[in-house]
Amino acid sequence: MKRKLLFSNPAAVTGIIFLAVAAAVFFINSLLAAAVALFYILLCVVASFFPQSNFFLPVISRGNVGQNLVALTFDDGPAQPTTRQIMDLLDKYSVKATFFVSGANALSHPEIIREIIARGHTIGNHSFNHNPFVMLRSYNYLYQEIFTVQEVLKKMGIQTLAFRPPVGIINPKLAPILDKLGMFCVTFSCRAFDAGNRRVKNLSSRILKKVKADDIILLHDVLPRSKEDSVILLAEIENILSGLIIKGLKIVPLSDLIGRDIN
Repeated sequence: MKRKLLFSNPAAVTGIIFLAVAAAVFFINSLLAAAVALFYILLCVVASFFPQSNFFLPVISRGNVGQNLVALTFDDGPAQPTTRQIMDLLDKYSVKATFFVSGANALSHPEIIREIIARGHTIGNHSFNHNPFVMLRSYNYLYQEIFTVQEVLKKMGIQTLAFRPPVGIINPKLAPILDKLGMFCVTFSCRAFDAGNRRVKNLSSRILKKVKADDIILLHDVLPRSKEDSVILLAEIENILSGLIIKGLKIVPLSDLIGRDIN
């Protein structure tokens, strides 16, 4: 399995090629060899911020059905009362979504986790602590961040196959971890840069002006900073739901859009 991962990984194959080139030119020009190695390092750094490149591992960042369909996903929760309020809106429009939950919040609100499933939605793994710098940590740290959420959800009768990294950043350590846990990586293709519900004003316009068929839409269900923002958030989400209909885009479960089970 390790050999299969190595040779199916563009980062590893590219690294071998760059290493060979650097070794070949070292005896001619050591500075050029160092430049080749440095370029590969920079390439890896940039690729971490562009998971859709599939440089380190296969990443699902959008659908592949080729129809006027999109999927809604919500990150960082569950949170009270925001997650339930959002689900009420989803029920109003007969829409199913995927909630990528943090393990810490799932432990704090197990009743909401069960309600998400009971209402027909799906749940993904979004790490335990939602540390934005988790990809800079060790293999063991990253493994525990993902594995612990799996164990928390398992005790609630939920087995999720999808992992979404915090802030959408990946690294080379992620591929063997997900392979070991039998999971796959899902990111997104349409976002509003809402800073985790810190910028909720005009949220719907930022989504609707760029959303297109096959998009995986990223939103958040964490509690906004004020009651006023909470009201605005719900209004903006409803605007998204109605706006997608006007644009002729149908919201379908994430599993339908990507052709893979989530739970």
